[in-house]
Amino acid sequence: MSIAAEKIMRSAFRERFAQHKPTYELLDGVPVQKALPTRLHSILQFVLAVLLKECGFKSRPELTLAIDDAWEPTPDVCGILGPEEDPYPTHAIAVAIEVLSPDDRFVRVIQKCRKYAEWGIVDILVYDPVSREVWCWDTATGGLRESRDTYQFQSLPVTLSHHEVFRRLDNEL
Repeated sequence: MSIAAEKIMRSAFRERFAQHKPTYELLDGVPVQKALPTRLHSILQFVLAVLLKECGFKSRPELTLAIDDAWEPTPDVCGILGPEEDPYPTHAIAVAIEVLSPDDRFVRVIQKCRKYAEWGIVDILVYDPVSREVWCWDTATGGLRESRDTYQFQSLPVTLSHHEVFRRLDNEL
């Protein structure tokens, strides 16, 4: 069977996978099981959600994005400005953050980030809690680039210190 024949759209995806645990995401018409979050992943997700709120965003962990009929990803943490759509955002949000789990395939993370950028999400970050590395989406190159010490949000005039993120992660551990 060809890959194209296996693709499904949002309504069929929700009907077949809505109640599955661990959760699934719809990526380019293909249901993909999310990696099981580790303790470290969970704590970093919590820390990032708190820091996004402190920066002035409405912080939403595990919020599914329903912007495209063939894509329904669930970033680990979302940052929203302005009114919220219910039950899912159908337009670009301000911030999408992915936290890597040991089972994540980096190529899939890049695929998701590329789609976030296509939708107009301007602040896209990827955190690795094990290596303590951070990447941000670079619109000029159309790819991820390492973000060393701080990240200057484009959607709000605030800066996120990666040192502070990992300091708080250590405090939670």
